[in-house]
Amino acid sequence: MRWLLILLFFVNTQAFAHPDGATPFWYPSAWIYGFVDGCAGKIEEQGASGMHPWVNSMWPENIRSICGCTVDALRHGFTFKEVEGDSQRVQEMVNLTLPVCIDEERRNL
Repeated sequence: MRWLLILLFFVNTQAFAHPDGATPFWYPSAWIYGFVDGCAGKIEEQGASGMHPWVNSMWPENIRSICGCTVDALRHGFTFKEVEGDSQRVQEMVNLTLPVCIDEERRNL
């Protein structure tokens, strides 16, 4: 009986791993880290030039969280092959998602 309860607990927790019910596509971890580092570097550069004044109110971890949120959106919308092959569609998705991720992170500050 105890093993049955444990089994049911694990089955239920795995079902809620992704609240929207969609499993993101697989991306290589090196690509994800590279995207987040490049994205954060670009945002920090643009913040230093005055293009994004909100950057000065955030820690580097917050900026990386914004970039991670953007990667999550890409992983739900495109396979890795699509990301590698169609940079225009990917850039459009980034342009649409980035403001949403910024707003979400600013609300969490």
